[in-house]
Amino acid sequence: MRAFLVLYLKEILRNPWAWFLGLGLALLALAFRGRPEGVAVLSVYGLLLLFVPPAVLALAAPLLAGREEWAFWAAMPRPAGRLYLAAAFGVGLGFLFPFLLGGGIAASLLGLSPLTATWMILALVLVVAFWVGVAALSGALVLEPGRALGLGLLFWGLLVLAYDPAVVALSVIFRDYPLEGFMLSVIFANPLEILRVSLLKALNAPVLVGPVGYLLDRLLGQVGYWPLFASFGGAFLLLFGLAGFFFARRDR
Repeated sequence: MRAFLVLYLKEILRNPWAWFLGLGLALLALAFRGRPEGVAVLSVYGLLLLFVPPAVLALAAPLLAGREEWAFWAAMPRPAGRLYLAAAFGVGLGFLFPFLLGGGIAASLLGLSPLTATWMILALVLVVAFWVGVAALSGALVLEPGRALGLGLLFWGLLVLAYDPAVVALSVIFRDYPLEGFMLSVIFANPLEILRVSLLKALNAPVLVGPVGYLLDRLLGQVGYWPLFASFGGAFLLLFGLAGFFFARRDR
């Protein structure tokens, strides 16, 4: 299993596009020089959600969803699900190197304090790991790169592009009903939103939080940051656990 992890890690590190994406993050950060730290980090985070998921999915799907390659490895004695997860973890670690380099350069260019830079790097790591998990689950479900990419992009569209408008629409439609319980369940279903609001709270950024962010800010003001780590921990267990489960039971 360790050999699989190293093999797929090297596949990402040898891909120049992965390094281009990491350095591209540093270049994009130049647009926010001179702004308050909190605003700059939230702006960078918004960019992360726009370009990191499609890029990660585009590079990871051909590696994790190649039916012919997995058919070649089918005779390996290790459990198939564990081998697939080792490959997915290798892909994730491979992405972290170029993105951490780009994040470090971006923090330096923005002149961030150590605490603010730490929050930005944490957000970067969580976002990359989350979308590698989505790529792993998509690949395990279909084992065909094009379809896996399409499934991952659908997930990205729902969580990043359609999530806030849908929640706002529901809030308006059902404004005469008590929706706090429902809204909390919606929030915990999207750890990316919890991370955004956690950044707002930690950095005291004067940025509009929206109706979902307002509700979560009230919750975080009482209980701290455990929803952030609980939501991502649950998401990682679900994404990678289901990826290993489905891959182990499908015809390769």
